Amino acid sequence: MLLITAAGCAKNNKTFTLKTIRLDDYRHNTIPAQGLYLKIYGDPAAATLAQTASYPSELTLPAVFTVSPALPMTLYKNACTVQLWGETTGYISSCSVDMHAYKIVFPIDMEVKSDSLDISLQGSWQ
Repeated sequence: MLLITAAGCAKNNKTFTLKTIRLDDYRHNTIPAQGLYLKIYGDPAAATLAQTASYPSELTLPAVFTVSPALPMTLYKNACTVQLWGETTGYISSCSVDMHAYKIVFPIDMEVKSDSLDISLQGSWQ
């Protein structure tokens, strides 16, 4: 157990490459059938860092989205925001990923939630 904890703490200065995001659930009022996609921001007022392809909203969840381009992030230094968008309705929901609120040993599949969006970030350490 000590080895696992030490390995997790050693990640503070490492870069996490975000490769995929799994959309587990989102709460919404009735929306029309449309393509859903995710955008990743380092700062909500800044430009989009990465985006995913779309997924038909009428299909079942969870759905795995590939992040393009794969996004290197220093998770313990900077927060990011993941937003869910619809091709016809626009912005649907978002959640913030602030590593100061988490201590994750192996963030290969890190679950992040807000009041209206549940996602899992998936990637690898460099």
